[in-house]
Amino acid sequence: METRYTVRQAAEMTGIKSYVMRYWEDELDLRIQRNEMGHRYYTGNDIQLFLNIRELKKRGLQLRAIRDLIPQMMQTAADMEESNIKLLEGEIEEPHPQDLRNLRKKEEEQTPDPKILEFQAILERLITQEIQSKNEDEERFRSLDLAIRKQQMARRETAAALSEKKTGKSFRIHKNS
Repeated sequence: METRYTVRQAAEMTGIKSYVMRYWEDELDLRIQRNEMGHRYYTGNDIQLFLNIRELKKRGLQLRAIRDLIPQMMQTAADMEESNIKLLEGEIEEPHPQDLRNLRKKEEEQTPDPKILEFQAILERLITQEIQSKNEDEERFRSLDLAIRKQQMARRETAAALSEKKTGKSFRIHKNS
């Protein structure tokens, strides 16, 4: 029997707030299982799925785009789990290192789907634009902050000069040598 995690445990494991997990569940049409009392429980695959979603969100993907990727993520997870079970049960032998090298070579030779490449290029461009925009905003705020500080300093100096003029006293500090 697979391990079941409560909402609180899943939130702690993933670092995602429980209300965010429920929101993603609704928005992404995730099928989270429930116990006899109707409470949600999460499996290891669910935890991994939420971690993947969190990473995609960090990279700037919107939930609409992630929804389209969910079937691929689920299939990949199922394939990995199935092969791990077979490996543990001794139905398949662990691959020989040479076989792994040959497999990697074949994968490298295969040309990726142009749509995926285009999607990756668009994502990279959007992320770069967002980073540049944030950097420009930060620079703008720094220059505004500097201008405000200069204005405040000028006001203080003006106020001090007016105060000196009214009282006829100088507020300069003299150092004793």
